[in-house]
Amino acid sequence: MWFTFNNRIRTFLAPAWRQYAAAILAVVVVSAIGFLFQDWVNYQTLAMFYLIAQVLLALVVGRWPTLLAAVLSAIIWEYVFVPPMYSFELEGLYDEMTVLTYCVVALVASELTARLRAHQETELKAQLLSESEKLGRTLLNSVSHEFRTPLSAILGATANLRAQGGISASQDRLIGEIESAGARLNRIVQSLLSAARLQGGQLQTRMDWCEARDVINASLRESAGLLNGHPIETKIAAGPHLARMDFVLMQQALSNLIANAAIHTPSGTPIEVSARFEDKQLLLQVADRGPGLPAGQKEHVFDAFRRLPNAKPGGVGLGLAIVKGFVEAQGGRVAAANGTNGGAIFNIWMPAADNPELPEETL
Repeated sequence: MWFTFNNRIRTFLAPAWRQYAAAILAVVVVSAIGFLFQDWVNYQTLAMFYLIAQVLLALVVGRWPTLLAAVLSAIIWEYVFVPPMYSFELEGLYDEMTVLTYCVVALVASELTARLRAHQETELKAQLLSESEKLGRTLLNSVSHEFRTPLSAILGATANLRAQGGISASQDRLIGEIESAGARLNRIVQSLLSAARLQGGQLQTRMDWCEARDVINASLRESAGLLNGHPIETKIAAGPHLARMDFVLMQQALSNLIANAAIHTPSGTPIEVSARFEDKQLLLQVADRGPGLPAGQKEHVFDAFRRLPNAKPGGVGLGLAIVKGFVEAQGGRVAAANGTNGGAIFNIWMPAADNPELPEETL
């Protein structure tokens, strides 16, 4: 009950002017009480009332209104209630030490209470954020799994319709639209599942020596449905290009980059996928000839649920975030830049300093 009441008061006092008004009002109320009962309450006891008001005030208003109340209460208390009254003169060392002690205690109590409240607010926000993220992961995971069953049924039904034959041209076109929409929805579901795994810390890598050419070819096959109208150029230097990585995760990361290039560039523009060694690292690169990255967006393209301005409709803004998560889980790093001849370039660097010695082939 106190927690709810306190939150309501703090909500009401959210505007700064209300907090300063509350601070002044608290000092006025305690001063009025002290003035009415000054024949029964000595000035030392009244100082305790001022301090209690300071602590209670610090629980609901900010630091500066609380300090204002501390200064005002010290001035009024010393001027009105400490002998000789209505004067800033003090009668002796005892009164001087009493006033000084009150000022110090009032300021320290106000500051400590304000810090305690700030710490509690920080802890509460962290707890709410943690619970919100946990709920989000649970929803992502459960919703994605629930989508997979009907999605599999839809795609299976379209495949059966084609296998039965005897369909007209218009029916074939409609089946193609269903398959295209189903494939798109399947990519979204896969992205949601991958995001849930990353956020939940459930991603487990299976590191092994992988050939870059095999990963690139597998990624291109997986993205084939999106590449219609985009010429593909692969540039892989001669010789083995080995690095320790998780084949499945790296294939998914490259597929996401290729899909991103295909979706956000005009039809007919080429997409280049390359692999080479650079400073004892394997560099995997996906470059396009589209509009490139908007100014000031290179640092944010890998943020989850972030879509660039003027992006085409569709998607949930997870593809590049998953790329970053998958690559970093394997000990690599990823970056985006604009090409010198236009378009965007996405680079993946994987450590490759300790390549295994391959046995010599015998005839």
